[in-house]
Amino acid sequence: MPENLLLIVVFLPLIGSLFVAASHNDADGTSRNATAVSVWVICCNILLILRLFSSLDIDLNSLQMISQMSWSVAPGGILSFGTDVLSLMIILSIHIALLMGIFGLKDVTGNQKGILFLNLLFLTTTTGFFMAADLFTFYMFFVLMIVPLFMEIGLCSGAGKKTASRFFLYNALGTLLLLMPVAAIYAMQNVVIYIENISDIRLPDNSGVFIWSGMFLAFILRLPVWPFHYWISSVNTVLKNPLVFTGVNLMPISGLYGFIRFWPAVLPEEIAALVPVFEILCVMTMLYLAFSGYSSAGLRDKLFSYIFIYYLLYLLGVFSPTDVLKQNIAYSLFAFLLVASGMIMIVFHVDKESEKLQNSANGILCLQPKAAFSYALLILAGVGFPVSALFWNNFIIVSEILNANVCIGTIAVFTMLLAAVFLLQNLYDLRDKSCLLQGQEKIYDIDNLRFAAGTIVMMVLFLSFIKPLWFVY
Repeated sequence: MPENLLLIVVFLPLIGSLFVAASHNDADGTSRNATAVSVWVICCNILLILRLFSSLDIDLNSLQMISQMSWSVAPGGILSFGTDVLSLMIILSIHIALLMGIFGLKDVTGNQKGILFLNLLFLTTTTGFFMAADLFTFYMFFVLMIVPLFMEIGLCSGAGKKTASRFFLYNALGTLLLLMPVAAIYAMQNVVIYIENISDIRLPDNSGVFIWSGMFLAFILRLPVWPFHYWISSVNTVLKNPLVFTGVNLMPISGLYGFIRFWPAVLPEEIAALVPVFEILCVMTMLYLAFSGYSSAGLRDKLFSYIFIYYLLYLLGVFSPTDVLKQNIAYSLFAFLLVASGMIMIVFHVDKESEKLQNSANGILCLQPKAAFSYALLILAGVGFPVSALFWNNFIIVSEILNANVCIGTIAVFTMLLAAVFLLQNLYDLRDKSCLLQGQEKIYDIDNLRFAAGTIVMMVLFLSFIKPLWFVY
């Protein structure tokens, strides 16, 4: 039964984490056994997700294949899981992104076994979150997903206690802000509340403002909107592990997804009046990220700015007064996460190899032909060239934003243009032969496995240009 596959997809990474914990390190201190288990579990889950796709209709307005299980810790408690094209597209892209992050661990020293163990726990919680069909299950996984990622940050040698504590406190505050409206809704409704019905709930005026405001702030704390962006920007600047970096940069999708599912059909007047103010904060943050990415010399800083400019673009799309964009955001997010994860894998390798150069990383891709080829294709797809579904769907999202508010849409387009300029300039600098000096130390290219992974990702992106769901329909 396809319904039973939902439980397998959610809890298979949890079982895999137990095997990772029981695995032994090799004699040289590496964790090849743990890596093999992690890759096997993620690949199996990807195949199961593709099987789920074939059982769905293209309908983003209702969750399908609802599966339920009793939770013995809470007598009478039920965990409900459902899925649709939107959630499956996000879950599939997250699996591929974390798989790319695992491939990038080859250049990283440290407690890889512990990172892989926590990564599978994080994958379980994120999958459960995006497959949650009722409000209780949604909230439970919303809380749980920050715990393994917090512990991963703590295991990274580059992240200090203050950075990890700041990450936890900001996200814990978001979970507390969401707890109050969730408890209030259950107290008033007194029934199992499914996610697809959240936006249709009619609440009394005296309590509706507080409930929707609490949800609004809880989801905003997961997104890099000023002044709530500091928790994630401070973490990204110190992380040197590509897998943990990938996980941290996946967290904002939970806030974006919350807005997609929870945004009410009829807003209280007090909240509706604040939406334009929030949109202004979004575009101002996008401008700040665009200029900081343009002026920054670090590869990871540019990548961070690029990723969150697009997250905020999708957030503006969510607030656009049309439900049609849900499908476009799903397709665009799928292509975007593939592009971003491929960039993360290559950027961390280039960053590590550039430490051998005396001056800067300029020209280093001339010594890394495989990395140069993969990175150039990902940059072209990422800046909006017509080579993937990112092109068509971003075009539709931007057109709807412009239609809703010309000024907001114009600034959003300008920030996307700046992001494209600094990424292309960065690519040119990395391939500038005139910057290379004689007598440099040996610079290693990416290995065949990572090159093959990058090539497969680009093939998937190319094939998604005409038909985003070509692999199942």
